[in-house]
Amino acid sequence: MSWLDKILPPKIKNRGKDGSSNVPEGLWRKCPSCSATVYSTELQQNNQVCPKCNHHNPLSARQRLNLLLDEEGREEVAGNVKPTDPLKFKDSKNIRTV
Repeated sequence: MSWLDKILPPKIKNRGKDGSSNVPEGLWRKCPSCSATVYSTELQQNNQVCPKCNHHNPLSARQRLNLLLDEEGREEVAGNVKPTDPLKFKDSKNIRTV
């Protein structure tokens, strides 16, 4: 036990014995533009736009469709189609994992 562990009260120690923290993963996100730490729920409510600097984070295709289309009356067509690569295109990312 170090001298610092003896001085700090137990409430300030936020790490467990194994060094892990009590904060769940993905609770906070860091803005790539202004480096502000933003609560993930606040970012979702703001449609992935940073409240500090108005930087637009990328949206997934499903999130974009949910923003554009109404809840009732929409119907997914050909939802089971898998991506194919007939030209054997080489890129930095594998098309099957994207």
